[in-house]
Amino acid sequence: MPSRSLRTKALCRRFALAAALFVMAGCVQATPRYLQASAYDRAVMLYESGQLSQARQKALDVPSRDPDFKAARKLVGEINSVSVQLSRRHMDMADDYERAGIYGKAIDEYMVAFAFNPANTLIKSRIEMLREAIKGGRRFEAEKPEAKAKKQEKEDPEIEANNHYVQGKIYLESNSYAKAIEEFNSVLKYMPAYMNTKELLTRSIKERDRAVDTHLKKGIGLFQREEMERAIREWELVLELDPVNKDALDYRSRAEMILEQLRKIKEKAVSERPL
Repeated sequence: MPSRSLRTKALCRRFALAAALFVMAGCVQATPRYLQASAYDRAVMLYESGQLSQARQKALDVPSRDPDFKAARKLVGEINSVSVQLSRRHMDMADDYERAGIYGKAIDEYMVAFAFNPANTLIKSRIEMLREAIKGGRRFEAEKPEAKAKKQEKEDPEIEANNHYVQGKIYLESNSYAKAIEEFNSVLKYMPAYMNTKELLTRSIKERDRAVDTHLKKGIGLFQREEMERAIREWELVLELDPVNKDALDYRSRAEMILEQLRKIKEKAVSERPL
């Protein structure tokens, strides 16, 4: 058992690290650059400083009328994706501690994992189970490799389904409909009746189709007013949602050909202009 002196030093180191992180976090929000920045730029700065939950909330607060709204939604998707990855890492560490019988450390890691990914109900159940084990003075028996392999083989479909389900909800929340549809379809491959996946998949498809129709029509209107560059941007948004959308591909190709012709005409006019 570590001596009291060693334990004290370890606690001091942890406190110093936590204090340093707190100061660093506060420094970002106290800088003139942060105070003068837009809501989206503040979200980016918070994200780059490692304050994921604050960055996510700041990005979600960007109103739909703001020019940075779409960029903010993409940032939300990126933050959520990073959060899921970090949660998975801490879950792996918690699993190692749990197998070693160090339940206090396992709970700590599961708590961090849950903070990064509160939608993962499996983490919550593991925390509750370990707390009950500690309370009852129980210790789980170490599994033999063969038994563990069989157990993992049986549990993997649910774990994988849950991972894709959580990721799909994150993408749906950030309006990344194509990715949400892909994730929900993956859930159904593992477990055809997992939670409300079919309902969320149907909703994702409807939301995607509605957004596709909106951007496609807006692009056509801009095209008819000969605002080619803005029209192309709308059709590129369509293709982000539906990469094989034939109408968007055809219209974008036509607009790009017109822009290329205009560029050549301008170049010819400049070259023929008398010196």
